[in-house]
Amino acid sequence: MVGGFLYKAVLFDLGGTLITMDVDDKTVDEMALRSLTERIRSLGYCVSEDALIEHYWNHYAFLNTLRESLMVEFPMRFWLASFISKIFREVNEELLNIFEASIIDARVRSATMYPDTLPTLEELVCRYRLGAVTNTSSTEVTSRILRRLRMDRFFEFTVTSADFGVRKPYPGIFHYALREMSLKPADALFVGDSIKHDVAGSRQAGMKCFLIARGGVEVQVFEPKPEKILNNVNNILNFL
Repeated sequence: MVGGFLYKAVLFDLGGTLITMDVDDKTVDEMALRSLTERIRSLGYCVSEDALIEHYWNHYAFLNTLRESLMVEFPMRFWLASFISKIFREVNEELLNIFEASIIDARVRSATMYPDTLPTLEELVCRYRLGAVTNTSSTEVTSRILRRLRMDRFFEFTVTSADFGVRKPYPGIFHYALREMSLKPADALFVGDSIKHDVAGSRQAGMKCFLIARGGVEVQVFEPKPEKILNNVNNILNFL
């Protein structure tokens, strides 16, 4: 206990915990891809919207299986270049830039805070140091979302899997955040929405963790177990 508080800091996951999309993630990317069809054709490439989207998700699923099993992160520019090479048989730099900008812009525009996010952060920042540890293939997406939603003012430190090179639940990414904030695992609480990525990863790093289950969870045995299972982030204020 530090100064009457259980922790010195609270570290958060972002997507699904503090931030959501105004439409589902798949729709966001598909809207971006559909908007690109005419620009792609103007560069001399012939592909239909449906074929483009089908190839995109097939490639995404393949890479996602790899990154989940290996706990490594493939930067967005890398996997988009791989996708473009597969479908068009070459990597055109202009085409790659168009794809990357379109996907990033779409994800940034669609991001929004959950209603309970802002009041919770405003109260916590008065008492705790705050940080974020998040899985993403693009640090630019994360930083632009935080700036657009004016959430960057709350976080002393943010680390993404795109920067670190590995994904949660690998405990090293949690240790890195703790080290950069000069914290010990017992000094910080982690708050996230994924049993696999957030609870398992933070507990392996020696941290306590609250699970945010906005849609509820089925009754089951968690291993490792979160300290608390809450239906929104505002409820963590009752336990700090």
